Amino acid sequence: MANSTGAETGMAQLRLICDDILTIEADALVCPAHKHLIRGRGLSAQVYDRAGAALVSECSQLPECAVGQACITSAPNLPVHYLLHTVTPQWSSGDQWGALAVAQLRQCYESVLALATERGLKRLLFPALGAGTNRFPHEIAAHQGLEVLHGVQQKFAMITICLHSEAALGTWRKVERRFFGAP
Repeated sequence: MANSTGAETGMAQLRLICDDILTIEADALVCPAHKHLIRGRGLSAQVYDRAGAALVSECSQLPECAVGQACITSAPNLPVHYLLHTVTPQWSSGDQWGALAVAQLRQCYESVLALATERGLKRLLFPALGAGTNRFPHEIAAHQGLEVLHGVQQKFAMITICLHSEAALGTWRKVERRFFGAP
């Protein structure tokens, strides 16, 4: 069962949960992507495995997607209507390229939200972008994601951030309380 918390603003709600992201209904699931829109690792692999050949075929018709950018496809065999693919940056342990990676991660959220707005999507489902196989520390990923999402939550009916573990959920809640005043 999902463990959740959320801060409501009017009808809009931003919630943090720990659950199986591939079982949750929404208008769109945000999927970390490979730049060639092929099966990647982590959540990307799970999405491609579940969606099957129809997704592979659709993605093969799309142009390369740059880091920080987003594109949209259908979501065969998933409980969402669309997939919003975004190419997340690789964390490089905070070396001289760390600031660029953080800016690119933020751009992932902004690109996805712009595409969702353009398509009229109101219920979005996010993983912890960058914090999986691309190794961003959850504290950094949470701060960037929550800062962008808190700024636009009133434009959407529901934004759900689904974490893969209770530990990750705890970290995201801690960041949300500290920086965004959530209960």
